[in-house]
Amino acid sequence: MAKLWSELIVLFVAIPFAVLYWIKHFANYLMPILGGMGLCCLAVLLADKQFKRFKLWHWEDYRIHFKSTLKLFLPWASLLALVVYFLKPELFLHWPMNQPWMWVATLLIYPIVSVIPQEIIFRTYFFHRYKQILPSKYARWALSTFLFGLAHLVYGNWVAVVVSWIGGAIFGYRYMQTNSTPVVVVEHALWGSFLFTIGLGSYLVIAS
Repeated sequence: MAKLWSELIVLFVAIPFAVLYWIKHFANYLMPILGGMGLCCLAVLLADKQFKRFKLWHWEDYRIHFKSTLKLFLPWASLLALVVYFLKPELFLHWPMNQPWMWVATLLIYPIVSVIPQEIIFRTYFFHRYKQILPSKYARWALSTFLFGLAHLVYGNWVAVVVSWIGGAIFGYRYMQTNSTPVVVVEHALWGSFLFTIGLGSYLVIAS
């Protein structure tokens, strides 16, 4: 018990705060750090005989879950786009209109280098690894959501944290429903790509 709690605190609290504290030194290495953590978590999962590996690839009932994803995404994404358009018009569609190649590159690379590691760490790994110390899946959902937002403090603004709390709640709930990493990766990539498109992606990069 104590060992797992210590591991949780180191991985999900100490390391993010260390990166935040030394952000000037780590700013260019966030994706390698994230990728490294993702690989380590994946290795631990694969070495655990109690972990059901099918969670890493199965797409059972994906059409049903995708319809559910769209039912949530379409109205709220439309509302969010309107909010950005009226409150932050200077940000709205800034990347696709002014830096189209950067925007396209981000949409292609972001799911691979950012979304997949995050979902392995905060959903697949967290929900399995800490089941012993947090038997309630809703407790794991709540804590993983909180820590997911906390990790985004590295971007130095409250918008990134709040958006990540909301996203973490959505992705965590979807993972509880599906037990599927790919399903949650798709939903995360959909929302993240949308945020970069409408302008809120500016809050999800390190300010230079």
